[in-house]
Amino acid sequence: MARSPKRSRGFDDVTASAPPAARPRRPPRSFEETAALIGVVKELSNPRCARLCSHFLKNDCLWGDQCRFSHDASELRAGAPPTEEMNFANLEDGQVSRTLPVPKVQVKHFMTLKTRQVLLESTGLSDLSWDDDADAPRCTLLGAAQQVDEAERRLRRAMTHCQWGVSEAKVLSLLAQKPCASAKLLLSPTVPSLAQGVWHLSAAKGRVTLGSAKSNDVLVPGALMSRQHALFELETERGALYILDVSTNGTFLNGHRLPKNGKVALCHGDELVFPEPSASGAGAKPVLGEFGFMVNLEFG
Repeated sequence: MARSPKRSRGFDDVTASAPPAARPRRPPRSFEETAALIGVVKELSNPRCARLCSHFLKNDCLWGDQCRFSHDASELRAGAPPTEEMNFANLEDGQVSRTLPVPKVQVKHFMTLKTRQVLLESTGLSDLSWDDDADAPRCTLLGAAQQVDEAERRLRRAMTHCQWGVSEAKVLSLLAQKPCASAKLLLSPTVPSLAQGVWHLSAAKGRVTLGSAKSNDVLVPGALMSRQHALFELETERGALYILDVSTNGTFLNGHRLPKNGKVALCHGDELVFPEPSASGAGAKPVLGEFGFMVNLEFG
């Protein structure tokens, strides 16, 4: 069967496959035409959603009185309950003000912005102000009676424990009283005759003993060391590690002798020193040198 010859594509074919001409664009409506259409704008389905016309605020709204948005703020407030001016006259009713003295040697560590912030956040005080008067430095607490009582208790506790060495870190730790689950105690010796040790304390095992007897956790041999010389105790609720001196010849924290059978809070960086025999021989007063440890403490 013979094939029919190919028909060449002519001018008529090109014309037939051309896309239809685009519809001419309608010219923009005039102001009069726009105004004539205003009447078909629908009312708001929910009058409670009415709001001010943003175009009116810019002074370019074309809808005039028939705009579906408000041109009057007082119109939107119609039907709303009346408002009353807030009265702060009784804001300080029931508040208590109390002034506490601050030891002069502790002023620069207590009177800081960080200390103030910690006390305000941890106790809820309304205000706390420092007066670093050279003769009688003091702080003033303002708040509800319970808040002032709690702030005073924390301040007095911190001031008491800082009698055996004070630093800003120690003050902040004592004031915050953040509970902890555990503590890592690392004792770094300051003399070659003592060994370094690490102990992990928790609620289950919250005590470490120190002395010359081999039964202690921390063995410190020495002529003036008691068999059980000192104890370390963790209080998880207060987030603090305390040292308790139970010796005969004393334990010294940052150069200050600890009270007998009294708990004193330890802080990272404290220096723990024990008395040594005098070179003058028996009966001579013990000397205080570098026989002890540097305290490294981390709470978890």
